[in-house]
Amino acid sequence: MLFDRRSAMGATLGCAALMAFERPAHGAAATSVARTTAGRVAGVLADGVHRFLGVPYGEPTGGAARFLPARLRRPWSGIRPAIEVGPRCPQKGHDGSTPEASEDCLSLNVWTGALKGRKPVMVWLHGGGWEAGMGFDPLTDGAFLARTQDVVVVTINHRLNVFGYLNLAHAGGEKYAASGNAGLLDIVLALQWVRHNAEAFGGDPDRVMIFGQSGGGRKASVMLAVPGAAGLFHRCASESGPALRMDDADLSFERADRLLHTLGLNAGEVSKLADIPVATVTAAGITVRNAMGQFRPNVDGVILPRQPVDPGGLAPSAHVPLIVGTARDETALFLGADPAYATLGEAELRRQLEPFLPSSHAEAVIQAYRARYPALDNGRLFARLTTDRSYLLDAILLAEHKAAQGGAPAYLYAFDYPMTVGAFHDVTPHVAEVPFIFGTLPAWRYVTPSAEALRLVDTMSGTWAGFAHTGVPHGPRLPSWPRFDVATRSTMVIGKTIRVLSDPYRADRETMLPFGSQQLDRFEPRPPGPWIRP
Repeated sequence: MLFDRRSAMGATLGCAALMAFERPAHGAAATSVARTTAGRVAGVLADGVHRFLGVPYGEPTGGAARFLPARLRRPWSGIRPAIEVGPRCPQKGHDGSTPEASEDCLSLNVWTGALKGRKPVMVWLHGGGWEAGMGFDPLTDGAFLARTQDVVVVTINHRLNVFGYLNLAHAGGEKYAASGNAGLLDIVLALQWVRHNAEAFGGDPDRVMIFGQSGGGRKASVMLAVPGAAGLFHRCASESGPALRMDDADLSFERADRLLHTLGLNAGEVSKLADIPVATVTAAGITVRNAMGQFRPNVDGVILPRQPVDPGGLAPSAHVPLIVGTARDETALFLGADPAYATLGEAELRRQLEPFLPSSHAEAVIQAYRARYPALDNGRLFARLTTDRSYLLDAILLAEHKAAQGGAPAYLYAFDYPMTVGAFHDVTPHVAEVPFIFGTLPAWRYVTPSAEALRLVDTMSGTWAGFAHTGVPHGPRLPSWPRFDVATRSTMVIGKTIRVLSDPYRADRETMLPFGSQQLDRFEPRPPGPWIRP
């Protein structure tokens, strides 16, 4: 879900009245102006939705500010145009050598149907793991939700990879104490911005929902364990990215040491990092990532006091209800387009399963799944096995952990709407639910819009927005959704039919459970197939 920087609809900016819009000549968009705590911003009003793009929430993070906690944006005078998406934060392929990436990247985008009122605010955390992506994407354009569901939609940029998660606390001292979680602090800062500015866009600062998919689901569920975010959001949805564990501090220190070595610096030369070109730091970060996994948050005892899965790990969000779930064939997105998986042989199936299953158990697991799913060829069987091992099991474990708090409920779902991805037919891949939630089916090549698909858009967008409105997921054609508990394991299965089932994947869960979550290993697990490459 990574796209080049895009400009918004052109509009002629004028001195519009505050909290109103002026209509220019026939055929042009209207200018819409809102006042933020830092100053006025001018977006556009089109098709009943006010859209503000590239609104800065944080100060630039380059130079002497690199790796440090960001600060809220300083006020500006006049009216700042907000009609173009802000630059993405530095990452592979966008390393600051071209205008679409910059260390002045802490911006957000807002869609709202009206600048007055008190609508719930849905804050989207983008995917791309902890290392790539941006807040603006055609799949997550907020216009449909804002127009149809009476919500405000916000999508954000935040620091990623080595720029967001390089832990220099051991080498750089107190100044860099928070460097290993700077990206998390960017998300907290954006939520503080939402708290201070929601009302300027017709939003309710006391009904803020964070939600995200894949890496965004990881971020959303990690935020449940961040004390600094407590009170800044009131509902959470983690889609295909349940976070159980982040890095220990010692691993994050090892990554930092290797990065310094890669750049030819010693521990006493941390200050020189501020002057190294973005492209050079990005390349060194990729080298370290290839050897040691993604730069990502670490348990530092302060910003992230405990692992999310630890007893008390989710204590900061005990009052926050959670939707958590997965697509039925997550890894089909990574595998289906690769012709090799269309003809996956028996020996290769077993070889590629080695990172996921103990060799002593692999054969029994394969045969058990073949008995349950006889229609699956080897490629789709591999997708199902790796999905259940890496996604389904973890989503269930997070739901169990949340339910054990005895506080706000967890709601578990499985998205099972068949699509075709390359040679894989009748699979429900990673990302599949996103265009149904945002009403952006034309941007998702794996589904042809149909009356059936549009009805599901109505259900999914209405359910996620209903959760934002009330804290209880409800929507058109959705049965009553029971809270998850380990006795009934109620799961909302959403697809061509929508129904509540009790422990629908019990056999698969019980097969995978003895192996435990892969997230409990020291290094973050990688998805199968051609996903992370140099």
